Amino acid sequence: MRTAIGLISFAVGVFLAFLLQSAFPAVHIIHGARFVFVPLIFCYTAMVLPFPAMLVAALYAGLMSDLMYLHVVGGRVEIALGWSIVFFVIFGCIAQGLQTGVKRGHWWPVIPLSALATSGYLLLQFGMISLRREGFIFDEAGAWRILAPGVLAALFAPLLHMGVQWVLQFFPREQNGVLSY
Repeated sequence: MRTAIGLISFAVGVFLAFLLQSAFPAVHIIHGARFVFVPLIFCYTAMVLPFPAMLVAALYAGLMSDLMYLHVVGGRVEIALGWSIVFFVIFGCIAQGLQTGVKRGHWWPVIPLSALATSGYLLLQFGMISLRREGFIFDEAGAWRILAPGVLAALFAPLLHMGVQWVLQFFPREQNGVLSY
């Protein structure tokens, strides 16, 4: 039951993250970088849910991300469908390796993992677009737009953890076969 609630919460969280991402404008101070919340939410979810649920979350996050960022220019698809699913499965497996630490109360690995996932996701998008356009132009603004969202994700990771812990206090927990709050 707890896994189902976690997956439903994740699905709602990803939907809300896409709404927030599109509502926030680009930050001009950091060369037009944007907030990217979905890899952060996925990394946290992958660290707390069991492996089969993580695969379902990777499928959902990847499919929604691919549909959100489907990029067609001049009749050519620049960001293809399906690659995000593979990306989220790989990062989910890495997060699963850190799950035992999270169960012991060490929630901090979500900070570097979400920064790596966010910047890695954007770097792969940049690489895919560059390959389709047959030319790599990597300048300072491009670096800011790839690295700054990773730093922002690292800053928001503790807030996500505190928010989840605050919500969990309202749900009963089972200890030694007895439900308690």
